Amino acid sequence: MAHRWYILHVYSGFESKVKTSLEERIENSEYKDYFEEILVPTEQVVSLVKGKKKESSRKFYPGYILIKMTLI
Repeated sequence: MAHRWYILHVYSGFESKVKTSLEERIENSEYKDYFEEILVPTEQVVSLVKGKKKESSRKFYPGYILIKMTLI
């Protein structure tokens, strides 16, 4: 099967919750073979706060999830 990337639009701020819920539903369904990967695009950002380095995670595309899957 040829998996392709698709973009799913979700409420901003709920990306990780939607990803977790989707992974649970896929695991309990008969369509596991159609899904390969689910990503919330993030990057690690280093910023200076009061003279100290602080690492945080920032979303590339807030409100979107990337899914690599095969459409039925």
